[in-house]
Amino acid sequence: MKRFLFIILLLPLFVSLNAGETQDAKSEASSKITSVKLFTNRAEITRTAKVKLSKGLNTVVIAGLPDNLFDWSLRGSLPEKFNGKILSMEISRQALTEKRKKRIAEIEKKLEELREQDAGLVDDLSNIKSQEDFLNSINDFTKQSAAKELQTRIPQTELWGSTIEYTSKKKKELQNQSRLILKKRRDLAKEIQKWEFELAQIAGASYFSGYQKINKAMEKNIAQFQVQQYSDLTDQYAAQQNYLTTSAIDTEKSILVSIASNVDSETDFSVTYMIPNTYWQMLYDFRASKLKNEVEVFVYANIFQKSGEDWDNVALTLSTGEPRTISAIPLLSPWFLSVSKPEEEYYKYKSESLPKRALKSADGVADEMDVYEKDGGQNIVPEASVKEVGFNFEISIPLRQSIISSEKYQKKLIKSYVLKSTKALKYFYKTVPASSGSVFLMAKVVNQTELPWIAGEAQVFLENEFIGKVNIPDTAVEKEQNIVLGITPDMMAKKELVTRYDDTSGVFGGKKRIVYSYKITLENNGRESREVTILDNFPVSNDKEINVEIKDLSDHFVNDEETKKSTEYQQGIRKFIINIPAGAKKEITYKAIITYDKNLVIEGLR
Repeated sequence: MKRFLFIILLLPLFVSLNAGETQDAKSEASSKITSVKLFTNRAEITRTAKVKLSKGLNTVVIAGLPDNLFDWSLRGSLPEKFNGKILSMEISRQALTEKRKKRIAEIEKKLEELREQDAGLVDDLSNIKSQEDFLNSINDFTKQSAAKELQTRIPQTELWGSTIEYTSKKKKELQNQSRLILKKRRDLAKEIQKWEFELAQIAGASYFSGYQKINKAMEKNIAQFQVQQYSDLTDQYAAQQNYLTTSAIDTEKSILVSIASNVDSETDFSVTYMIPNTYWQMLYDFRASKLKNEVEVFVYANIFQKSGEDWDNVALTLSTGEPRTISAIPLLSPWFLSVSKPEEEYYKYKSESLPKRALKSADGVADEMDVYEKDGGQNIVPEASVKEVGFNFEISIPLRQSIISSEKYQKKLIKSYVLKSTKALKYFYKTVPASSGSVFLMAKVVNQTELPWIAGEAQVFLENEFIGKVNIPDTAVEKEQNIVLGITPDMMAKKELVTRYDDTSGVFGGKKRIVYSYKITLENNGRESREVTILDNFPVSNDKEINVEIKDLSDHFVNDEETKKSTEYQQGIRKFIINIPAGAKKEITYKAIITYDKNLVIEGLR
């Protein structure tokens, strides 16, 4: 019986112990950004926190997350071998009123400390001034004594000399101390200015103005040994405090993670989320050398990040991808033909003939296309590694990076490549005499890197001399691209209309004939033979009543089957490839003959 009573008495204790084991333990953990995957339209941030977990249920709060993170993108993870699991994750948003007040108080305390230091330095300067005044009085007394002694007795020159030597030495010491103190005050002034600027940024101009007025009044009262009264500043103080609570307050997000743990432990918890206002673009340096017969391509990432978070010492990965919130295949609208109806019959006809779906769209009901269009609006040093992931490429930067949240672009080297094989690189010259007398040095480069080139700006250098900038279009791996390296100063090209002859005689009946005689001149004043591509435009008839003939052409243009199929060829663009020796001149001549009915008005004649 006694044993039974003993068990009954102990039962509540066992129950309470068991309940304590499963009770939800709540804790807050600080996190740090450890890695960033940067896409071309946003960034994926990974934060890591060290969390202490008790056996049973735990709620971990991770605060300080940016307010603009995409809630739908939030993911959490525990180590693979962790003895437990994540049960739920919840996002909450809170105003930073208290956090802001705390930061303002911290800055004001810092400013008070700095002003105290400055006041101490002012006291030191005052003491030095007093000592200098005392030394000056000794010098004045010595001068007066010396004047009297020279009149009445033998002068005590040794005493005068030692006095002057002492005062001079002491004044020099005091002047050195004064300069050091003034330097400290200048440094303090910069520090005070920095903190006052931050206070104005965080608290706002209105609050800062009140802060300055109250501080000036306080300093004035203290300096004048007055009983401190601030009734005339009460309204200012009230407005200042009200501003803190009613002005636009920033917000931040926190996540509440529910974790079930089978043991007491400490482990890493990672949280990943997407964030806007950050992206990257490819930039390039093309450093060409005809002497070495190579082009060195430097590929850079031009990074913009104004996410509100500084990325400090993070593992950075660049992705060529552009994630979308919603991906959907555009809908193809039906193609309807209809007979034009009088205006009074229009609405009746529309209601009888158009499909119901089209009417819904007209009434403003969003379809998949609407959603799609809205969303679519968006060696010594280790080398970066490139890998293909799905449809995209990912570039892992080997060294940890620090990128502050800023309005400025930040340029990071990805990798450099040397293109020098005959397949990867060919130099040639190109000119369009009808538009410009310049001859351009070109480089035909094949992207023989493992990385596709994304459209971006390139700086071009020739033999380490900056030539200019060009735009590089999207260029897949193994695709070729022509790069303009600059104008060749020792070459010239021009196109001239030598004569224009209009024949309106009766020989051709009712026809009119115009004969244009052209001459293209190419000069090579260099020291080497060069291959030059010349582009010219022949007239093209868009009407069967206009006849165009090219006669007396002195050189052949490129007219292989592939060239003939090109759009440029169909539009009358002709390509001549000329090998011109050093110091030589080359001329291409031809006649363009246009025949048409003399009663017609022809557009495009020259």
